[in-house]
Amino acid sequence: MSTQLLRVNALEFDLDGTIVDSTEAIEKSWADLLATYPHLNEDGDFFHKAHGVRVSDVFRKYLSDKFENEQALIDGAYDFDRLVSVTYGKLNYPIKGAGDLFKELHKLPGKPFCIVTSGSSVLAHGHFQNVLHEAGVEKPDIFIVAEDVSVGKPDPEGYKRGVQLLSERLGYPIEKVVVFEDAPAGIKAGLASGATVVGIASTFDAEKLYENGANYVIQDLSKVKVKSFKDRVIELELEVIDRKN
Repeated sequence: MSTQLLRVNALEFDLDGTIVDSTEAIEKSWADLLATYPHLNEDGDFFHKAHGVRVSDVFRKYLSDKFENEQALIDGAYDFDRLVSVTYGKLNYPIKGAGDLFKELHKLPGKPFCIVTSGSSVLAHGHFQNVLHEAGVEKPDIFIVAEDVSVGKPDPEGYKRGVQLLSERLGYPIEKVVVFEDAPAGIKAGLASGATVVGIASTFDAEKLYENGANYVIQDLSKVKVKSFKDRVIELELEVIDRKN
């Protein structure tokens, strides 16, 4: 472990695996699907390929011929997200440190942070209603979900949109951004947006996150401290998992 200081103008967070640990619920939901379509997991790596990607995009890539039309596919993606947030919802819980960190971020002038998730509105808002609100994690003012972008992760559209909306609301340009992510697709999206990316080792181990480009990796959000906010710059202290040589 080592300590790293970051100075940024804004923070962007993924949701599943970053703020709420929904890995078991997501895996069970995919397992239900794979029981019907076992060929999807012939290489044993389907979950890794699907995690962090919009469910609708996964369906388009692997199961497009199973839906009558685009609306049926979208409805199927919503049904999947209801499995995660409702059917298996009791398996979901906040990532350690999420409540304390978000309380500190909500105190900052202008609230210079947002969420950018591959989850649909059904899943994302369900997490706050069913899991996060009770734990003291309140929604940021800018909350980008799957329906808000034309292209999902690993494309950087969502993270770029988050910065644009934050800059418009804050009234000044945002030059330095940190993205918190748990999945390879999200790490790639954050890097492509020009941000520094901090991996959360909740779904994948630290080495996997480093291999996919994370600049730093931490165990959970309890390893992030807001040290100061001055002249539009937020100073963060991270307790980093060092990369193996």
